[in-house]
Amino acid sequence: MSRNQKRQLRDQFIDFTHTTSAIAEQFLKSTNYDLELAINEYYLSYQPSTERKDNKKLAAIFDKYKDPDSDIIGIDGTIKYIEDLGYEPEDKVALALAEFLESPSAGVFERKSFILKWQTTHSETLADMKKHVQYLERQMSTNVDYLKRIYEFTFKFSLEEGQRTLPLETATEYWRLLLGPLYGDKIEKWIAFLNQEWKQAVSKDTWNMFFIFLQDYEKDPELSEYDETAAWPSIIDDFVEYIKEGKTE
Repeated sequence: MSRNQKRQLRDQFIDFTHTTSAIAEQFLKSTNYDLELAINEYYLSYQPSTERKDNKKLAAIFDKYKDPDSDIIGIDGTIKYIEDLGYEPEDKVALALAEFLESPSAGVFERKSFILKWQTTHSETLADMKKHVQYLERQMSTNVDYLKRIYEFTFKFSLEEGQRTLPLETATEYWRLLLGPLYGDKIEKWIAFLNQEWKQAVSKDTWNMFFIFLQDYEKDPELSEYDETAAWPSIIDDFVEYIKEGKTE
């Protein structure tokens, strides 16, 4: 790669992240000048060395959407905020936004995390925020590690107060939303199996392990190399048997 090409990539990195030339060089070099990967690494691992003071522009945006009687953005403000970013609350990227802003529960954003997290991306306007959310959306489609992170976040985020397991209907909705676009028919087979054979709520262990299993299933659609002696939940063992017996046909 020529010096000019590296400079162009550095300039694109800076334009997107609004960071310094030195930081751009650091992340580009560590990823062998893979721009998309470098930007991803920056957002996933880079934090400012010192906590900056409250940002008036970000505070003003927060105040625009916050509840009139409390210092949080509640459900109504969250819906309006997401819509102003160009999305619907039902879009899967809304979960990525919730994870990024450290939302404690569905439909809630807190002032401190809202301001501090947007500061890490140097975002001060809705346009800046929209650009970052678009980036998160791309990552969900192209970066399996990031998708896994959002997937695991979704389990706890979706629990009602006092719940330890997800109702099967709720889990089904999120499997289709998060994994359906990438894994299609495999997700539908899993859901069909659960509704026919399981009919119970979904534990955190089953939820998390299914994502790991799915990566193997994608590589080995016949499940010929599935290891029954490995530490899979019994429900996944049963699903593999269900597939091998051709019960989905």
